[in-house]
Amino acid sequence: MTRPHGSAPIAEVLSIGDELLCGDTVNTNAAFLGQRARALGVVLTHVEVVRDREDEIVAAVRAAASRCDVLLVSGGLGPTTDDLTTAAVALAAGCPLVRDADAVARLEEKFRRFARVMPPANLKQAERPERAQWLDNPIGSAEGFWLELGGCAVFVMPGVPRELQRMQREQVEPRLRERLALRPVARRVYRLLGLGESAIAEKVEPIVDAARERSAALRQLFVHYRAAMPEVIVVLEGTARDGEGAGEDELSGFDAAMQQALAPALYGMGEADLPTRIVAAATRAGLRLCCAESCTGGAAAAGLASVPGASACLDGAIVAYDNRIKREQLGVDAALLEQHGAVSEPVARAMAEGALRSLRSDLAVAITGIAGPDGGTAEKPVGTVHVAVADRDGTRHLRLQLRGDRGTLQRAAASWAHKLLWDRLVERGVATLQWLAPSPLE
Repeated sequence: MTRPHGSAPIAEVLSIGDELLCGDTVNTNAAFLGQRARALGVVLTHVEVVRDREDEIVAAVRAAASRCDVLLVSGGLGPTTDDLTTAAVALAAGCPLVRDADAVARLEEKFRRFARVMPPANLKQAERPERAQWLDNPIGSAEGFWLELGGCAVFVMPGVPRELQRMQREQVEPRLRERLALRPVARRVYRLLGLGESAIAEKVEPIVDAARERSAALRQLFVHYRAAMPEVIVVLEGTARDGEGAGEDELSGFDAAMQQALAPALYGMGEADLPTRIVAAATRAGLRLCCAESCTGGAAAAGLASVPGASACLDGAIVAYDNRIKREQLGVDAALLEQHGAVSEPVARAMAEGALRSLRSDLAVAITGIAGPDGGTAEKPVGTVHVAVADRDGTRHLRLQLRGDRGTLQRAAASWAHKLLWDRLVERGVATLQWLAPSPLE
């Protein structure tokens, strides 16, 4: 289809598989493709999931191709009888299926590398619509393919996430850059913990409204709020309907006003999450970190350990779920536990200080709380959490009253522990609200 001059290309995602509709498999591919499209400067307008039914796939492909410039299809390229995508796309394009001798040879070579005998059913994966070109898949048996359908570029990829992700980066995106005039969307991301969406909106909207009045480039600025308890992410996006809009320079002009309005909840700008920022700041400063956890069962430490390179700053964690472990491993005085209970400020402080001694780290964060669904009292209801962070200069404490089910409470408590640790790094002058850009596309 033809876009108005200067407009961003339009894309849709079509995911195929009964397992996606019934919930047996979470559709992470659609989320990944949406993120990649946005970063490229392609506007994703529609995501559809259809069953493994040939007629439904044909109809969905034809309808999507009539509306967009790029159609990203995933799933249904396997060797079994329910894998119908290749045949359906051929029908939608009005061309026959062909078995490609070179593709057969590549399949046989892959199975030799896998040290497996290729079942005859896999020959199906060497078939493609006659007009299609192959998309290489070096880590799986199912090659992808692409073709033109009424001016729309249709890219068909396997449903296995790691195979799709590599194919999208290495095969699809270079072709999109060749075909389309791509201009990545200017975005500014502000990450907060400690304020709800409505409270944040009350502070942000006047700033945005005033900017729109001052600048024509900002009149079609979009503001998005994304909540994931207890965090909220605010995104300013500079895209306009005619392809013109604010660039990075205009959006960076919001930083000072946003910092002033949203402190102290604002912990950073850019795509990097809190654990990533903590690991980067502590590593730069040469500081070692550790955790002492009760109700979260190691979630705070796991969040830090999930960051590549965390070994440069993370010593370890003590999961002191039982009071005996609090006493024996963290040195929490039995009298404190008896007098105040395990879920209390004195015990949280003692846990952090004990971890600091035991693991000989520079900073320690501790969490103790009631994650439920049982165990709460009138004085300490479910969701009561105490967090403490200790270093050589003393111990800081935070009492929380969180809401949600057990898993939600545990995740929120771990996030608040990260926030308290981050705030201490900021106080020490080794962490800032610096802008951290998303990872490059290449």
